[in-house]
Amino acid sequence: MRALSAFLTGGLFGLGLLVSGMTDTLKVQGWLDVFGDWDPTLAFVMGGAILPMVLAWRIAARRRVSVLGDAMPGPARRGIGGDLVLGSVLFGAGWALAGLCPGPALAVLGFGGMGGVGFLVAMCGGMVLAKPLRSRGSALPKGSQMDIRHLTPDYAVSPQITPEDMATLKGLGFTTVIDNRPDGEIPAEWSAEVMAEAAAAQGLAFVVNPIRPGDFSDAVLAAQGAAIAGGGKVFAYCASGNRSSCAWAMSAPGPLSTEERIAIPARFGYNLEGLRARIAALRG
Repeated sequence: MRALSAFLTGGLFGLGLLVSGMTDTLKVQGWLDVFGDWDPTLAFVMGGAILPMVLAWRIAARRRVSVLGDAMPGPARRGIGGDLVLGSVLFGAGWALAGLCPGPALAVLGFGGMGGVGFLVAMCGGMVLAKPLRSRGSALPKGSQMDIRHLTPDYAVSPQITPEDMATLKGLGFTTVIDNRPDGEIPAEWSAEVMAEAAAAQGLAFVVNPIRPGDFSDAVLAAQGAAIAGGGKVFAYCASGNRSSCAWAMSAPGPLSTEERIAIPARFGYNLEGLRARIAALRG
């Protein structure tokens, strides 16, 4: 059903792009050429897209599970930062220069000639380069292994961090750091004692809650849940972020369903399906 639904909705979307003229590069460039030979007709396309989405968003806000039974996406990040502004400017510039954006580029792949193929190749190249370029220009210290993944606006996980990363976490607004990695797995310079000192120097609360692979005892989950419930933004780390995600799914307070507690970490590659029964039992 998921494959069939994707085929039907994708086909309907592609047909809408063709009928509306969104796949006509000259028409799109005319729409974006506000100070030149402006073609305002795509305004009707934009309005026609937004109006049904307003209704769809209202319906989605009342649902916990999609029509096909998947967990609904978590709350969107509402902050406006440099990444959002720069990414929007680059996207708009590319759209204006080529007259294509990802959806129409896929729709015209069969008849758009080498221009459409070239756009898709360049787009894929940009997606591959985005992460290393973003890391190079980010506030993360050189050599940091932080790859922060927000499961909720107030809870994030990451692979192993270093003492120097505590200052960055403080700057990002985190108030509590949870160490879910046993000392026996890591070098002495990343031990819980060293990390606790670095956190204290930044005024961060530091919780030592080591989790051995697969060992989610009641005591571990109680400690994780208490740290999360303490308020503020919480950052947890282990070897990959997986154990910190599993502990969150089984201990975090709040109304999130079992489906959501599995689906949200899955976006970052954490597979919690094997814990479904326990999550359901613990969260009621």
